[in-house]
Amino acid sequence: MKNISKHHDVQRKYKEKLQNKQELNTYARGWFLFILFAVLLVVLSYFFGGTFMPYQTM
Repeated sequence: MKNISKHHDVQRKYKEKLQNKQELNTYARGWFLFILFAVLLVVLSYFFGGTFMPYQTM
């Protein structure tokens, strides 16, 4: 009886872990897209006269 309850606890922990991992994945994906977008903006601005990089205007 104790063994079964222990197994159930492990299963519940695994489920929670899986859910946390999924939430972490969506969070990481959001940050990744944000960073990608920022890098794209910087590269485009570099090609179009360095708007976001004022120290390279000379």
